Amino acid sequence: MNDEITQEVEVDEVEENAIPSELDSLRARADQMGVTYRHNTGVDKLRKLVNKALEPEEEDEEVEVKAAPTSQGAILAAKRKEASKLVRIRITCMNPNKKNWEGEIFSIGSSKLGTFKKFVPFDSIDGWHVPHIIYNMIKDRKCSVFYNAKTPNGQKIRKSKLVPEFSIEVLDPLNEAELRNLSRQQALVNDE
Repeated sequence: MNDEITQEVEVDEVEENAIPSELDSLRARADQMGVTYRHNTGVDKLRKLVNKALEPEEEDEEVEVKAAPTSQGAILAAKRKEASKLVRIRITCMNPNKKNWEGEIFSIGSSKLGTFKKFVPFDSIDGWHVPHIIYNMIKDRKCSVFYNAKTPNGQKIRKSKLVPEFSIEVLDPLNEAELRNLSRQQALVNDE
């Protein structure tokens, strides 16, 4: 009986050595492919790692997903650059409630572009440079103006209508001589 038991053990040992386990074959395959894994990684996890390495299409999709935010960033940078491009304007306030104001602080922004804030004086002879996004906002602003009207039966009533709040004149950009003169004037003001 002892001989039979010994022979069975020897046969099992030979069979184990002759046929590698799935884990051993997966480790060998992972080593061939250059897949890194921990020494105690189980069969299921190692199988997933090897299968993932065999599918190059998934890697390409990951690269595309990573590339998309870069293009989104480029689009956002271009929009911000367009929004901050300066426009030279002369602005007159048509709002009767602001007739004594010398100017106004305009502020506009979004979560993606940030906030643009600028003081713009009214009736500036030389004009004033404002970011394009603020120019668009000023152009679109309206105010209510009230006036007297008569009803069909002759009664006087107050009516209102929306009118553009500002009259805007877009001026040509400054030429080189005007820019140098302006920089000299600003330097003199800053020195004082």
